[in-house]
Amino acid sequence: MISAAVLGCIFVSTVTAEPFTYQGQLIDSGQPANGLYDMTFRLTDAEVGGIALATDTVSNVSVVNGLFTAEVDFPSTLMNSNNRWLSINVEGTILSPRVRLRDTPRAQNAIRSNTAGTIELPFNVLNGSATVFSVRSSSTSSNASALFGQISTTSSGGFSAGVRGVNNGTGFSGVGVHGSQNGFGYGVYGTTPGGVGVFGDSDNGFGLWGQSDINTGLYARTDSGPQAIQAEHGDADIEVFLATEEYAIEAYNFDTDGEGTAIYARGGETGIYSIVESEDSANDIAAVYGIAGNPTSNALRSYGVYGFGRASADIGGRISYGLYGIASTGRDSNLAYGIYATAIGPGPGRLAAYLDGDVYVGGALTKVSGAFKIDHPLDPENKYLSHSFVESPDMMNIYNGVTTLDSSGNAVIVLPDYFETLNRDFQYQLTAIGAAMPSLYISGEVSANQFTIAGGVAGKRVSWQVTGVRQDPSAIEHRIVVEENKLEQHKGKYLDPKAFGLGNDHAIHPRPTQN
Repeated sequence: MISAAVLGCIFVSTVTAEPFTYQGQLIDSGQPANGLYDMTFRLTDAEVGGIALATDTVSNVSVVNGLFTAEVDFPSTLMNSNNRWLSINVEGTILSPRVRLRDTPRAQNAIRSNTAGTIELPFNVLNGSATVFSVRSSSTSSNASALFGQISTTSSGGFSAGVRGVNNGTGFSGVGVHGSQNGFGYGVYGTTPGGVGVFGDSDNGFGLWGQSDINTGLYARTDSGPQAIQAEHGDADIEVFLATEEYAIEAYNFDTDGEGTAIYARGGETGIYSIVESEDSANDIAAVYGIAGNPTSNALRSYGVYGFGRASADIGGRISYGLYGIASTGRDSNLAYGIYATAIGPGPGRLAAYLDGDVYVGGALTKVSGAFKIDHPLDPENKYLSHSFVESPDMMNIYNGVTTLDSSGNAVIVLPDYFETLNRDFQYQLTAIGAAMPSLYISGEVSANQFTIAGGVAGKRVSWQVTGVRQDPSAIEHRIVVEENKLEQHKGKYLDPKAFGLGNDHAIHPRPTQN
């Protein structure tokens, strides 16, 4: 006895089609039917009761695993009204309710009911039209669905789909599944308790594409997951994570041959632009923080930050900077460093800065100590030679030379033409060479950029030296204060705490912490 439901589809190219095809599913005693069945299709003018307009019996319909297809033939003269219904009798069992036939070309589909033979018609299919399948809902419910697809079993196979769209077109703009929303909602919304909400895959195109004319093309968010977006390139062994628990962007290139790049940026004005603003945190902040190498790295050179500025070769008057730093104090009790450099680690090879080329300092230069250091002229391969700078509390210039006295034991020393403009507070020193000259003296001080010597031995030489204190505008602007009190916040701290056996916590200019 047939006591199950039928899942039926009727495909009609036109209402006058003779015959049309009916496809369905037949359940016998709770199991998908198999075998040959006689079926009678009756055309009526009412859903219940009514007049039987035509009957077509199809014998020996083959049913395999519950599925069957039957050709139904009614006179076309009877297919002239929307008020047409199809009644199905399977070997004495009449299935209910009847299926309505409309006067527009379409397919009618029903879903399985809990009662034998129940068929519902909530949607339409337009065969051969630009829209093959059309579903509309006028519900105002917050969870309304015009189309709902579900795989009821909890053991479905991999990549099974509640709703699947396939577009066999080979053009560039074809869409397998298209979703749209007229307001500010979601064109496509995917959710899963532990898998992938929306998955995109492409052999030669875009796995996932997001675009917006005036807003965000692609938006991702996680409330408690490790990252909002994760992307990886399997062949290149590259991964990038966006909006992680700790970083806005977290990128990895696991190339071990020393040629991998984690982040590559190129722009018409700025390659990478970074801003860090923190009002509440007392921690160190950095707009750009670079670490290169590790204790086991085999790299020949490691650059925490590498900068290369390249000026135009076609246009003159341009300036390039390999590294440009600006720092603001914000208030007078703070410190600011345009560039702060330090070197750490064992051994004597630590240099906070190495400058290969000419250096210009547009302000006062202060230091703990100073010297020149060169390859030793007598043993340049094995030794260095160092000399300390000559220090003075004044901004002093030194001029010296050796002169030969004339027949009267006198000499005129001509200085550079800028001497008196540049200097003031002159001091002199004379040293006799080749003979004692107890009467040697400065007979005329500097005037018109020269001074005179007298009282020497005719024809002998004299070593002379004259000094002056700078009085040019730059010197006046940056005059050195010989002794000064430390600022209140610097008291108890040192410029060179190591020389006093103290650590970085006693430094006026502490080294940045290493994270």
